[in-house]
Amino acid sequence: MKNLHTTTSATLPERPVTGEPVTGFAPEPLEVNVIFTDPVATAAALKRAESFARDLGACIRLRAGIVVPMTLPLDQPPVSVRFTEEILSNIVDVLEQDVFQATVHLYICRDWAGTLLQVLTPNSLVVIGGRKHWWPTPASRICRILRAKDHRVVFADL
Repeated sequence: MKNLHTTTSATLPERPVTGEPVTGFAPEPLEVNVIFTDPVATAAALKRAESFARDLGACIRLRAGIVVPMTLPLDQPPVSVRFTEEILSNIVDVLEQDVFQATVHLYICRDWAGTLLQVLTPNSLVVIGGRKHWWPTPASRICRILRAKDHRVVFADL
């Protein structure tokens, strides 16, 4: 099967955080950001994002991070980049690629929430999948952090 999506790996944010839009350029297309949590939850989040993207005429950005602990150099993540790219590619392959384009962004970072806050545009639409529990989970913590920074977060409960 031919992959129609693109994968971007970065150790730094894609664009600097500024509160001002850049003038003189065409507006960027509306995007629905899906945050990778685990393969099953992310697949559920992508299904929800797929309906949003179809209704809004938006593109999907799957954002994943490999968090490198301070005890390791940043260029030696604890999980193989190739392995993570393969997982993300398999998840995105189930989308209807003819309707819209999905792009995978993989970040190697020290702080996943901080990296998300740097790469997301202000007031982004974000979809995160997971299970709801009465105790805080990593997905619910990211939801809370993003909502506190005025992003529009949809939690796709399994």
